[in-house]
Amino acid sequence: MSWTEGVTKEVLPNGLTLLLKPDPGLRTVAVVTHVRAGYFDEPDEWVGISHVLEHMFFKGTARRGPGELAREIQLLGGYLNAATSYEKTVYYAVLPAAPGALEKALEVQADALLNCALDPAELAREIEVIVQESRRKLDSPAAVVAETLFAQLFRVHRIRRWRIGKEEELRRLKREDLEAYYRSRYTPQRTILCVAGCFTAEAAREIVLRLYGDWRPPAAQVPPGPAEPGERPEGKIAVLRGDVQRPLAAVGWRTVDALHPDSIPLDLCAVAVGSGRGSRLWRKLRKPGLATSVSASHFSPPEVGVFAISLEAQEEKLDAAVLAALEVVQEGIRTLGAGDLERARALLANQWALRFETADGCAAALCEFEALGGYRLADEFYRRLMDTGAEEVASAASRYLDRQSVCGVVYLPPGGRTALEERWPPAVSPVAAPDPELAVPVAAASRKVVRGERREWAGGVTHLALDGADFLVLPVRRAGLVSLGLFVPGMRNLENEHDAGISALTVRAALRGAGGMNADQLALAAERLGGVIGSSAGAEAVGWTITVPSAALPEAAELLRLVAREPHLEDADVEVERSVQVDAASRLRDDMFAYPVQQVLRLGFGTDPYGLPPLGDPEVLREMAPERVRDWWRKLAAARAVAIAVGDLEAEALLEGLAPLAEWPHAEADSFRRDPAPWSPGSASEERKKEQTALAMAFPAASAGSPDRFALDVMAALLSGLAGRLFKALRDTRGLAYTVTASPWLAVRGGAMITYVATSPEKENQAREAMLEELYRLGRGPIDGGELERARNYAAGLVQIARQRTRNLVSEMMEAWLNGFLDRWDREPETLREVAAGEVADLARRIFREESRAEYAVRGRSG
Repeated sequence: MSWTEGVTKEVLPNGLTLLLKPDPGLRTVAVVTHVRAGYFDEPDEWVGISHVLEHMFFKGTARRGPGELAREIQLLGGYLNAATSYEKTVYYAVLPAAPGALEKALEVQADALLNCALDPAELAREIEVIVQESRRKLDSPAAVVAETLFAQLFRVHRIRRWRIGKEEELRRLKREDLEAYYRSRYTPQRTILCVAGCFTAEAAREIVLRLYGDWRPPAAQVPPGPAEPGERPEGKIAVLRGDVQRPLAAVGWRTVDALHPDSIPLDLCAVAVGSGRGSRLWRKLRKPGLATSVSASHFSPPEVGVFAISLEAQEEKLDAAVLAALEVVQEGIRTLGAGDLERARALLANQWALRFETADGCAAALCEFEALGGYRLADEFYRRLMDTGAEEVASAASRYLDRQSVCGVVYLPPGGRTALEERWPPAVSPVAAPDPELAVPVAAASRKVVRGERREWAGGVTHLALDGADFLVLPVRRAGLVSLGLFVPGMRNLENEHDAGISALTVRAALRGAGGMNADQLALAAERLGGVIGSSAGAEAVGWTITVPSAALPEAAELLRLVAREPHLEDADVEVERSVQVDAASRLRDDMFAYPVQQVLRLGFGTDPYGLPPLGDPEVLREMAPERVRDWWRKLAAARAVAIAVGDLEAEALLEGLAPLAEWPHAEADSFRRDPAPWSPGSASEERKKEQTALAMAFPAASAGSPDRFALDVMAALLSGLAGRLFKALRDTRGLAYTVTASPWLAVRGGAMITYVATSPEKENQAREAMLEELYRLGRGPIDGGELERARNYAAGLVQIARQRTRNLVSEMMEAWLNGFLDRWDREPETLREVAAGEVADLARRIFREESRAEYAVRGRSG
């Protein structure tokens, strides 16, 4: 398998590296600018400056004012984005493939890279935005734990610092500092430019030479940061306390950088021990309910490496969960077998395919490997991952993952207690008798031809109507992958406030055993195909999804059949899954975005199913008996199902692959509710010990099947994104927020337009007033023709870009099927481009009314 086939590389005379990866099978094009400058390149007086410069990249050049870069890309249906990491800063431009798109993307990227304005006034405003981002990170328990662990593991290396910069450090940065950093780090020799997607290499090369060829700043010496001493760190633990619903913990070891021979064996070890439901950590901690979530990772940028285990658990179980995680690692070092590695390799192979599935993912990956030493390392690393044996993995793990040097972080609620701080590092011994390797039955997948009433729908979709189910298939060339979804519409609409969350519990509990396989065997069967079975409980349908290599479609379909038709749902399994879901529902309060959005929907829709939390309320879930879950499954099993397969096979092969699901028992057409959902305006709030205030507002809107949905999408595009009105008014002009969004929430029986902003507590009223002013102004009109064209193209482009992924197409087709527009789903981009200014303004007048507004605020309170 070659991930670099068709790639060409050229180093320009000025030192810039150009990578080109044409792929005519894609309908998008991506330009990725990878600058080898990140947090590791910052002296202590400049902590956070890489990220500040990333923000300033979009704030204008000598030719283009603030926001113009984003507006030009959005006009072509694309978007700009960027990310700063320890060793790099990466800038993306992703667009639908169209005449002129590539040239414009390259022109905009080149102008920003070569001519960044660094205007002092813009810098002062943007610093305020980044201060809000820093506060937002402080409100994220997972981010705090991860970066505190780095500080525990390293004494002098720059990875130990709070990478985004603290408020006082950020406010010290001046224009002269950014200019010096920019001139010394942003040079051709430190820059890799990669273009991937639908284009011709000759045309791209010509444009690049014209735009970048004369870029010749003097090369500058960048002093390296301090190297970490070679001796192993002394094991220690940090105990934090703050406003969290469920405790978190992380343990980690210092390891090696990406190019070290031990790095790939450690990567395999992390996947084998801690990725997926078939992993040892899941089986020993998550399955019995000792932890509500657990995973392992190996992070290996240049210079350093960290092997880490992250988990969440109830306070009374946290110490035991941490000790069990350490025991699993020690056990894994001794007993990792061929089956563990087979599963890990299959998962990694699928992860690589998913990474290269999109133009931007492919371009970013090629840049990363080129920065490490050459883009062909992508093939070399993949080969080594597939060839590394258990002895190599165990040998590497034993050199680094020892008891004496393990460091830990525990984040507890106020007043929370842990005995770990008195006895660290803990005495850990491998379990005396490790579990024998599980035997996994081979799913006997039917491969017969499926017959039924067939119809061809728009965009190449084939529909097969069977006695109890509908099959929808779409051939798409995507990295040899197929995404499969099995859904049952209407279940969530049967819930009420006394059983909210039961649909989610039913589909989650079904994964704990089905068809004669226990949870471990079921997970291993899926993961040895390269996929992970995911459960979902959306507003209109519940079900399961999986993405696998195309050849594995029949086996994947058989696994979904077993989960849906033959779940065990034994009392003990349901009770453990219920406990885990209680924790997940409680933990939602720690998410300063998802929680206020859920609460504002609850305020607006009330006790209608649309207002009920998908995971349910903890106190309701605790009373949910296993027999009630089995009753709910009987309703699910009697309903009509929808199976969707999208991927790299012809339509006939996709239908044959779904054959295991063809025997779904007879069911009439769907009968789920279609009565209009109610709406109640109002406001509510709560106070938390947080750095920011999160404010969500919602206004009642049309249903997903309404013609208004297209004007709603254009409205959201006009308001949101780097060039949107809300971004300009609240972030660019006033520096009130880092995160500000507007997005439609649409379902079969109704919808809402939701806005969100997170800001400093003292700026809450300013942010609310600025938000409302922009919303009301949209209804007053007029909407400039250029602004409308940008919003229409941006909305359409986001649809086209999302369609790069097969799993996104599965979701989109399901929505179109439920809402009755599968006959025209493929024309959605064109329909969005036809929305008129009057439609948007009229809709804004109807939606954004004070008397219909629902609002929920989580008010921060420092100290």
